[in-house]
Amino acid sequence: MEITEIKIYMMEDRGNLLGYANVVLNDSLVLRGIKIMDGKKGKFIAMPSKRNKKQAKQEFMEFYHPINTETRTRLTNAILEAYKRAEKE
Repeated sequence: MEITEIKIYMMEDRGNLLGYANVVLNDSLVLRGIKIMDGKKGKFIAMPSKRNKKQAKQEFMEFYHPINTETRTRLTNAILEAYKRAEKE
């Protein structure tokens, strides 16, 4: 998997939500709406999700997500680096 493009959309005055990222993989697939969040332990990404209302305990279900730690780390690092660059612009 090659990350070929990352577009950052900065947010202002949205609490812990710092912005959104769209990521293009292999010049072939776009992942839209990845949230960039500021948490107690620092910045992190959150994949797009919705509430699963059919279960007794309402949980969030991600539309798509990395299936291993290596891929999640690589995606997180790339998005947060792009966010840092966008902050400086």
